[in-house]
Amino acid sequence: MVRFVTSVMIVACVAIAAPARAQKIQISLIARSEGRSDRDATASALGDAVRKGLEAIADVELVPSDGSRRIVWIIVGTTPGQYAASLMVTERYDRETLMVLGIEDDDMAHRMMALQIVADHQVFTGKSVEDVARRIVTAIDTGALARVRKLPPRAN
Repeated sequence: MVRFVTSVMIVACVAIAAPARAQKIQISLIARSEGRSDRDATASALGDAVRKGLEAIADVELVPSDGSRRIVWIIVGTTPGQYAASLMVTERYDRETLMVLGIEDDDMAHRMMALQIVADHQVFTGKSVEDVARRIVTAIDTGALARVRKLPPRAN
């Protein structure tokens, strides 16, 4: 009985002492075809493949783009038989960051929070949609998301 109680106490202490789970990194995904405001079949397939790849990353949550802090933009080439995409990851300033930068005027801060700041831009080509999508997801995970993971957690 003493061993059982001791075991339960050790497990409880470890569970309490374990660090809290980090918040998921929220990002939005927008994929479009080159020269168009919508997507063709290739852009749809690439967007879906990238979405599945990002959803498979444990600390990432895909959210709607309205008000999202981070947006992944993918512009897919439209040349038949060629697979190419331009990737751009953008971020919006939040009020806390602007205060640190010395922007205290509310009107200026609201204008700046509406802007998208480019955090990463790359171009990808490949032999198939799946090849390009895999390379894009890897680049996002080891690039922009890796930098976000190094930041101290924010209090809500």
